[in-house]
Amino acid sequence: MRKTVSAIAGAFVMLVGLATPQAQAPQYWATYAYDPTTGRWGLGWGRTDRQTTINEALSRCQSPGCKTGNVVLARCIAVATGTSPGPGFGTANDPDTAKKHALNFCRRGASGSTCEVDAVRCGN
Repeated sequence: MRKTVSAIAGAFVMLVGLATPQAQAPQYWATYAYDPTTGRWGLGWGRTDRQTTINEALSRCQSPGCKTGNVVLARCIAVATGTSPGPGFGTANDPDTAKKHALNFCRRGASGSTCEVDAVRCGN
C-alpha cells in the first residue's frame, strides 16, 4: 500500500509539473516620434513597458512638436531618410527586415526618391 501511495503521489507531482506554465520570453515594444515641422525624430525600443518606450522616443526626438507613431511589439526598429520629405520607419523582429520596411516606407515619397538607413536598434 505504501508503494502505491508513493507512486500515485509521484505521478501527481509529475502531472502538476507538466501543467505549470513555462516562462515566456519577454516581448519588447518599439516606436518612433517625429516632428514634421523640424524633421527631428527619435526611436524607442527594447523595453517591456509600452509607456516607457513611448517616453524614450519622445525624449530622443527633442522637439515639442514630436508625436509618436505606431507602438508595436517588435524587437527592432529602423529609420531611413532620403530625398523624399520625412523619414521612413520600420519595425520587425530582426534588423534586416526592419531596415527593409524603413526603406520601403521612405521610398513611398516622390518618384525617384533615394533613401538610406540612418539607424537600426534592437532590444535583447
